[in-house]
Amino acid sequence: MTYPAEVKIITLYTPIKDQQGNELKCLSMREPKVFDRLKFSYLTCSEDEKDLIMISDLCGQEVDVLKGLTIADYKQLEDQFVVFMVPPQKRAALLKKMGYQKEKSSGQ
Repeated sequence: MTYPAEVKIITLYTPIKDQQGNELKCLSMREPKVFDRLKFSYLTCSEDEKDLIMISDLCGQEVDVLKGLTIADYKQLEDQFVVFMVPPQKRAALLKKMGYQKEKSSGQ
C-alpha cells in the first residue's frame, strides 16, 4: 500500500486564507494511518483540540488556518475523517447515510 492510501478533496462552502494569504477553496485530506493516531495521542489537550490538530495535519495545513473555517466546513472534514475509519468498500454507503449523495471527490 502506498502512502497515503487515499486522498479526498473537500470543497469548502466558504473559502479561507492559508498562512501566506492564499485563498483556499478546497482542502485535501489524506487517509490517516495508525502512526497519526499515536502521534497525537500524547497531547494533553481536549479531545476536540486533538481532533483539530490531527485533521489539520491530515490536510497539510496549520491549526490556525483551520480555526478560520466555518463550522459547516469543519464538519465536512470531521465527516471525511469518520469515513476514513471504515473499510473502503463501505465508505460510499456511509457517505450516503451521512447525507452526501456521492463521494465528495476522488483524489485517486
